[in-house]
Amino acid sequence: METQELIIVDLFCQEYQIESNFIHDLEAFGLIKIIVVQEQKYLDKNQLATIEKIIRLHNDLNINKEGIDIILSLQEKENQLLEEIKYLRNRLGLYE
Repeated sequence: METQELIIVDLFCQEYQIESNFIHDLEAFGLIKIIVVQEQKYLDKNQLATIEKIIRLHNDLNINKEGIDIILSLQEKENQLLEEIKYLRNRLGLYE
């Protein structure tokens, strides 16, 4: 993976005004993945939207890591169900 697609954890924390321990706690809990390249810790840019959502849930709504995990799981399940509904509607359309 190229480092162009990565964000340095310390710089991310400075920009978002959060403690680096929070990011490490999220990784330990399994909510995000930290990538280590030559002893430098990075976040994948593809995780950025999820991490921002987690920060908002935690800071704005005071939701703990367990609650965030449940919310993210439910959102993923909702997306899967919506995809299944879309697929089934398309299949049903073939018979109409």
